[in-house]
Amino acid sequence: MSNASVSPLPSAPAGPIDVQVVESGPAFAALAAEWELLQAQAVRTSVFETFDWQHLWWQSYGRGRSLKVLVARAGDARGSIVGLLALHIETVPIMRFPVRHLRFVGTGGDTYPDDLGPLLAPGREDEIARSFADTVVRLAGWDVLMLTDMNPECPFTAAVAAAARRAGFACETGRSERIAFTNLPATWDGWLQSMHRDRRYRIKNIRKKLLAAHPKARFFVWDDPKTLDEGFERLVYLHQKRWRSIGKAHAFSTPVYREFHRAVMGACLARDRLRLYSLDLGGEVAAMYYFYRFRDTVYLMQSGFDPDHSDVKPGQVLLGYIIEHAISEGHKVLDFLKGDHRYKDELSTGERETSYVTAFRLNPGGVVYRVRRQVLPAIMARARQLHEQLRPKKPGGEEQRP
Repeated sequence: MSNASVSPLPSAPAGPIDVQVVESGPAFAALAAEWELLQAQAVRTSVFETFDWQHLWWQSYGRGRSLKVLVARAGDARGSIVGLLALHIETVPIMRFPVRHLRFVGTGGDTYPDDLGPLLAPGREDEIARSFADTVVRLAGWDVLMLTDMNPECPFTAAVAAAARRAGFACETGRSERIAFTNLPATWDGWLQSMHRDRRYRIKNIRKKLLAAHPKARFFVWDDPKTLDEGFERLVYLHQKRWRSIGKAHAFSTPVYREFHRAVMGACLARDRLRLYSLDLGGEVAAMYYFYRFRDTVYLMQSGFDPDHSDVKPGQVLLGYIIEHAISEGHKVLDFLKGDHRYKDELSTGERETSYVTAFRLNPGGVVYRVRRQVLPAIMARARQLHEQLRPKKPGGEEQRP
């Protein structure tokens, strides 16, 4: 999963930790090479903390927001980079009052990635995390600190909550999401044997049924840079068609979301971090899964299939091929990311959690946020509870209605 480590890991350089704040887009872009180098050394990290994902998000969603990239160096302002943390401040009207939220780059707009947080050089993670936490709570310009989807094992998660409390801020912590994952064995046959007999039969049978109905069906990974736009558009079409067919909301619904993921796909393909899995039923791609590949994990980002072919279950068949392919590439984990779906529970072998930290300054913006998001909902919930308790009852416990 996102905790995978690289071996051997060099130790962080010695010397005091100096934290600078980068606030311009060009200065952010200039960090690209050092960002990749530090991430390659980090013990805990994920694809959502890569330079490409973070920087492209900022280019797509940064308008109207204030950039705060924390850069930790060892020794002095010219020393080696030992930590990176990308944040932004966005202003949100609450009860017609502007409230300023401090959030991770990558979160906001219509994007909700998992596994966000700092990159920390190995050997000094706790020290760097504390330096970042102290810097975060001292940053000017925010009313509410809203850091979500963090790895609870990352030292920054506990450090920023502790720093907020030391600074006298009201602070809340808890679980952001429950995320299912599947541990992948060394072979496809080994994975099948790990399934319950009925499940194993179903996986084999739906593939057999599809191939009987579509003898020219073909599984492939869309990896041609020249036609990647075509693959992206097909994914969007299949995703939206599938969800519209059952009357539910779908992703890729805004231009900025589509163009952001189009750019991310191109950047990830160039670094061999994209897996756009596809199932062609004899001349027509009927199912696609948009995955990231990072270290020993593949991450399921989005999917789509043509409901016109639902009789042969192309989405389920494709997922079987994906697991087989991921195993063949040597991956150890298939991470389903956030979102509750039955197939995730059926295929998962474990689950993990991400964490949040929310802190409030004792200023007008922080007070307005707490009143609107916490105090008023609590009052209304209590009022409903009292109303139910005071409602007259008929003999036998039935409610008496006017």
